Amino acid sequence: MGRIKKCANIIKELTEENPWFEIGASSVIGGRNYQQDFGYIYGDSRKAVAVVCDGMGGMEGGERASRTAVEVFAKDLQEEKPDANIPGFLMREAERMDREVADLKDGEGKPLKSGTTMVAVCCKGSQMDWISVGDSKIYLIRGETITALNIEHNYRQMLKEQLEAGQITQEFYQREEKTRQAEALTSFIGMDRINLIDWGKTPCKLEDGDIVMLCSDGVYKSIDHYQILGMIRDNDLDMEIAADRLTAMALRYGGKRQDNTTVILMRYRQF
Repeated sequence: MGRIKKCANIIKELTEENPWFEIGASSVIGGRNYQQDFGYIYGDSRKAVAVVCDGMGGMEGGERASRTAVEVFAKDLQEEKPDANIPGFLMREAERMDREVADLKDGEGKPLKSGTTMVAVCCKGSQMDWISVGDSKIYLIRGETITALNIEHNYRQMLKEQLEAGQITQEFYQREEKTRQAEALTSFIGMDRINLIDWGKTPCKLEDGDIVMLCSDGVYKSIDHYQILGMIRDNDLDMEIAADRLTAMALRYGGKRQDNTTVILMRYRQF
């Protein structure tokens, strides 16, 4: 399974050696005063699973939301041990995480009003299922190409879809796309009945050497696809080193305003 660096906000449960995947992880607080990203890595001899959640709602709210979502997922994965109908399990988990986060209360017993994004993948051999809510990302790196598997659930994406459908004008799109509101999420875990869920309709067939990357938006909002691909390819002998250098690169470009940044890399090897 490879070495996994100890990150306080990443839960790791590597129960057995998995010969198909090498996993690396890195997470930094960035220029923020508190960490709202949370991650999860699970591995046994049959499957490899990874989750990244990026919380929102202030220091306590965002941290509790992302941690709660990950802990719910981890507990259910251990109890159910799904081997069949993985997409069904992932869909149920998104809904369950949503309810649990929506039910969180503050110290006075009032609704915490927090939320979190979520991306998750479950790999069995060369078959990978995935799910996404919010604007964290899942990338597939194959050879010299990098492809985002999921779409961002934000106002900008909604505008793009409305423009393509002829529901708004190009002028309106260009004006709205430049506003800060463009980054506002249109779907997230904790909204109590999720608006949008993105998932792989069929399993993604991995090829030898493919690298799957899960990350919070602190990565792709600081460095572009070509920089991500170049950094991974320059350091792909070791997934942990590649993950560390990606977060370091995001910090360098993001500077004092850099958001919390979390990366999980999973390299598939065919035997």
